[in-house]
Amino acid sequence: MISQKLIDFAHHRQSDWIDILSRELHVRIAEKLRNDQNLLGIPLYNLRLWKRTASPEMKLMIRRWKLILMTWKPEEIIEFLVSDTNESRELRRCSPFCGVLSPHEIGSVWEASSRSQKLA
Repeated sequence: MISQKLIDFAHHRQSDWIDILSRELHVRIAEKLRNDQNLLGIPLYNLRLWKRTASPEMKLMIRRWKLILMTWKPEEIIEFLVSDTNESRELRRCSPFCGVLSPHEIGSVWEASSRSQKLA
């Protein structure tokens, strides 16, 4: 369950906060993938599930992710997850990596981001 503190945090961020937060989450995902490349099965599984109910627009994103996951080397995928390109930012908004991080790990990224926003 998402706490009210995290909901309030989300409502009061600058316009690019979601890209910043998403990148930070994917930095953590990349760390886990470096240690266990078998975790790459999670996004492939998620894509298979999502394809069943996806809109035509969403199916384009699914195909792009599937192409990346099926043809790129794990090191290239990891680098892409944390890169700061238009394509990586766009695809992180529709990331199939849910399930790689635990709720506790996700919460710690939110909390760290919240603290850094207060300092800014």
